[in-house]
Amino acid sequence: MRTSVAMTRNTASELAAHLLREDTQEDLCFATWRPSTGSSRRTVLIEQPVLPRPGDRHVHGNASFEPSYSIRAAEEAARTSRGVAFLHSHPGGNGWQHLNPTDRTAEARIANLAREVTSLPLVGLTLAGDEAWSARVWDGAGREVSPEPCESVRVIGDFMSVTFNDQLLPVPAVSETQVRTAHTWGEEIQAMLARLRVAVAGVGSVGMAVAETLARTGIQTVGVFDFDTVELLNLDRLRGAHLLDALLKRPKTHVAQRLLRDGSTAIQPQNEIYELSVCEPDGFSRLLDFDLIFACVDRPWPRHALNTLAYADLIPVVEGGLRAFQHADGSLRNAYWRSTIARPGRPCLACLGQYDPASVQVERDGSLDDPTYIANLPSGSPLKQRENVAALSLPVAAALLQQFVSFIAHPSGIGDPGPLRFSARDNLVERDKTECEKGCPYRQSVGSGDARLDPSSRHVAAEHARAARAAVFPQIRVGRWLDDLLTRSKDYLPRLVS
Repeated sequence: MRTSVAMTRNTASELAAHLLREDTQEDLCFATWRPSTGSSRRTVLIEQPVLPRPGDRHVHGNASFEPSYSIRAAEEAARTSRGVAFLHSHPGGNGWQHLNPTDRTAEARIANLAREVTSLPLVGLTLAGDEAWSARVWDGAGREVSPEPCESVRVIGDFMSVTFNDQLLPVPAVSETQVRTAHTWGEEIQAMLARLRVAVAGVGSVGMAVAETLARTGIQTVGVFDFDTVELLNLDRLRGAHLLDALLKRPKTHVAQRLLRDGSTAIQPQNEIYELSVCEPDGFSRLLDFDLIFACVDRPWPRHALNTLAYADLIPVVEGGLRAFQHADGSLRNAYWRSTIARPGRPCLACLGQYDPASVQVERDGSLDDPTYIANLPSGSPLKQRENVAALSLPVAAALLQQFVSFIAHPSGIGDPGPLRFSARDNLVERDKTECEKGCPYRQSVGSGDARLDPSSRHVAAEHARAARAAVFPQIRVGRWLDDLLTRSKDYLPRLVS
């Protein structure tokens, strides 16, 4: 599996305050970590620094440590069912640091100890003078133990900074179609954006617009998750959907794939398409392979799943929602939409009121797909709201993308603006100063990774949607095959002509 590392900005700052000394000498320390295991990537979540006590380590230009210090760190990690991370600094370095022989020897000395005591591999990290992190995981045992380089280290705070291993994830070239994009925020930010793995959960009216915009921005890997089918009633708001998509009962992901393919400006796009619910075990596991997620869903269960991993797995979730209100005569009274980033340091989606945790089980048992149950809900229930028309969906998508740009490009040093609320009637935006309630379980789960309470389980509605598409009558299957053949021929025709 591929491996990455993530930590909160608070943890990174505490470690940097110790490792980057005023006298510019190298220093070292230990920390504990927890695993977050996705479908094709494991993430090391750096959690608690284990700083040295007097006599634990010696600074002499380089730095060395006493065996008792490494034993204390391993025992502390084992006591709390965590792994051991060994960290040291290269004050004169910049960017990703590769192991030199001295550092390799020092880490090799404790790799077997860490695994024997904690049953988890040693993780080594280096902090350069520009506060860029690099990392590797010591897999194997005995004489076979060796360091496997990680692909990236992410630090999550008011903005997200990522250091990439250029040998595993080379900086993509800026194509002619990206010149204005790169000029807007600079090639350094563009290089980070392009290599981020960004997922869009739900490709309806909001998610489809978000996914296409991400592809046009030059992001190489955009993942889309949706189990739903294109219907005639979607055509007034579903970007890129055609009448034929509805008649052929295509999945929404088919439309998303077409938009990503046609709109991507990346030289080598590697988009990932999943006809899955994020509430299903397979869908949730694949979400853990991404660096950031856009939540474009309107049900409580998927919001709960995304809220869970935003804190437990340190994967920021850009989320928003829309509510419209009518006068008695049916005319529009007002519409509100929200945007926020769920992450450590910001209020979670449940405390913000984006969903009611009590409704999660109601959706799990299938009640929200029962027309009788929905009909008997109070008229003002959020579960009955379906206002995602095109003219209101695009402002929601824009609000989410503005949060994303602030978080990644942090113009003038200002990152995540916090939860925002927009009013269509008054054309105003206001900050939501809500905080998480005392004892909020999501906030208390920060960095727990695989130790989290699993929010996923069998999702009957998703299974039924996929089964219904598979069971369509033969002429629709033939029509779908012919249309797919036509689509592929459009791709090959320009190549044949050239």
